[in-house]
Amino acid sequence: MKKASLWFVLVLLLTGCVWGMENVVDQNNLSLKAGPTEPGERLSLAWVESFVYPKQVGDDRTISLGVMTASPVKEVKATFDFSRVPISLKSSDGLSWSASYKFSPRVPPGAHVVRYKIADRRGSIQRTVEFFTGKQDQPAAGPARPVVQASNWPLTVKVNCNAYVDNSVRPLAAGQTLTSLSKVPWYKVRLDDGREGWIASTFVKEPTEDYYRQGSAAYAAKNYSDAAKLFQDVVTIDPAYAQGYLWLAKSHLAQGELDQASVAIRQARQLDNRDRDTRLAADTLARRYYAIARGRMDRGRWREAVFLYRKAVELKGDLAAAWLEMGRSFQRLGLLAEAREAWLSGLKAEPGNQQLRALLGPEAVAASTAMAPGIARSNVAPLVADESIQLIKKEKTSKGTQIETAIKSVINLTKSLGTPIAEKGWQIKRRGAKFLVSYLCEQGGGALESFDWLVDIDTRQISPRNENARVLMSRW
Repeated sequence: MKKASLWFVLVLLLTGCVWGMENVVDQNNLSLKAGPTEPGERLSLAWVESFVYPKQVGDDRTISLGVMTASPVKEVKATFDFSRVPISLKSSDGLSWSASYKFSPRVPPGAHVVRYKIADRRGSIQRTVEFFTGKQDQPAAGPARPVVQASNWPLTVKVNCNAYVDNSVRPLAAGQTLTSLSKVPWYKVRLDDGREGWIASTFVKEPTEDYYRQGSAAYAAKNYSDAAKLFQDVVTIDPAYAQGYLWLAKSHLAQGELDQASVAIRQARQLDNRDRDTRLAADTLARRYYAIARGRMDRGRWREAVFLYRKAVELKGDLAAAWLEMGRSFQRLGLLAEAREAWLSGLKAEPGNQQLRALLGPEAVAASTAMAPGIARSNVAPLVADESIQLIKKEKTSKGTQIETAIKSVINLTKSLGTPIAEKGWQIKRRGAKFLVSYLCEQGGGALESFDWLVDIDTRQISPRNENARVLMSRW
């Protein structure tokens, strides 16, 4: 395959491996594990997704099970930690597998797992996905409020225009004030004479900044409930207002409303994951979940502890202590494979953690180390190089996939097409005050391919520097 092979694979094939579930389900309530198979597994797949929906099961006790693969497989079966009876998933094409399941009310509340066995004539692999049942009894953290359509916003007409009232047209003058009733995206409004009509949103000045300033003032005065309402109005008017979501999260967090804060901070991170204050708020929230989880562990409530530790690592994936204690909670529940998986995730986050190394044993540590690609440095201090690589690995593409996972998927997908590829690992080079971070691969015939990013350590900003990296960021 020629030098442009990886780019070609990215453009033509990656789009077929992106499942459009974000348009169908609530992503905050989806338990999903995705990525390529690892070297040494008995079945090699360029990409496999396994999921449970919803991850927080409601009163109907019904969940949807699903597995999706980049290439056809022969069979997918699911078993639960509370039942050994396998459930066969159905598929019409060997790529998309699904089933629904309703479990008994006798199933204890808290964390549970479903284990998927994905099999083909070449071998089989297992994927484990968590879900949670019953109320989790979190103090001062009630159910998250959905984003609702606010009303009665004061609108100011920006230019002379028309409003549509009943079957007639009503002229409006610049500077005139209106009261919003709804927005879809035209505004339904109440005029000064009490009549109702419609006006295009482009003709009015929305009170976004006014509400943001009022929310900031309320927060400074410690009126956190008022602040939350005002910041909620901000993001309802403008769903792309990242700072609005950040301060909405802070307002909920100040009231101890952890779940509402988590929903808001996730939105802020999706819009601007490089913002320092957003990262600090996510870190603070993760540690709050961790502290509550430790309390559950002290009282022997292992399933609830797993639920809370999972919330912590979803916000801060490198919180090794949460992975460690999550594994111990799984261990107390008799879920040893899940405990080991949690500890391996913790070791990836903190390779030098001696507690995790002791729990996993030398063979597991050696295997995880052997699977990690090497690092080639060029006149860059080791700490700076490590930090640069970690920034790149944890950065997410526009589809929400971590860069490290996306790269491995592209490599495996290219190998599945019959092209021999040798992974050369990470390379760091100085570029003035910044660093060029590249992931290198060697194709057949000695041709080198790379994925290049420019990293600014001080601002923690990352930008793709070649076509491979740009396509990966936009399409995976």
